[in-house]
Amino acid sequence: MIKEAVVETIDQVELAIQNGADRIELCDNLTVGGTTPSYGMVEIATEICKAHDVEIAVMIRPRGGDFVYNLYDFEIMQRDIKALQNLDVDYFVFGCLTEDSILNKWQMQTLKQLAEPTNVVCHMAFDQIHKEGQVKALHQLIELGFTRLLTHGGPSVTNIFDNLNQLGKLVVNSGGHIEIMPGGGLNKDNLQQLLDAFPFQEVHGTKIV
Repeated sequence: MIKEAVVETIDQVELAIQNGADRIELCDNLTVGGTTPSYGMVEIATEICKAHDVEIAVMIRPRGGDFVYNLYDFEIMQRDIKALQNLDVDYFVFGCLTEDSILNKWQMQTLKQLAEPTNVVCHMAFDQIHKEGQVKALHQLIELGFTRLLTHGGPSVTNIFDNLNQLGKLVVNSGGHIEIMPGGGLNKDNLQQLLDAFPFQEVHGTKIV
């Protein structure tokens, strides 16, 4: 099982690796849910991760708030991916929605193609899609070639253990074509409880290790 630790400083990168993290998700501004870290931060964090054979995923998000991005927001995201592509990053993490709270397939496809050959991950913007539309959105991510979906299984204010049915539904509908990674409210103390309920292969959190 892969434990992905969410961090925003180099000290946190080193501590998470010492505590057994298999992958780092690097962000800035976790108080707003994470934004794109600086080039220098990504460069040093990636060097540390590679020295310890740990994967690194980098958040691509130009600001806090919603996931409906205007032309300037979207241009920033594209330029950040271009700038970071020459570093040995394993994954780029992003999520784009329309004003109707459905997946912005065009923006997602554009960023995915720009990121190639680096793998891409859809983050918890997905959880703001209406539950009845999530299976369709999941199939769109599969069609676009996304590697992984990070999801809480419901709104961020809910308890992840109350969302197990929806998480299970996403796993079943993934057909093994995309990894479903639960996150939000998971930590090293309640992780086993989740795994007893459903044997997820990857898990995510700020206190997962």
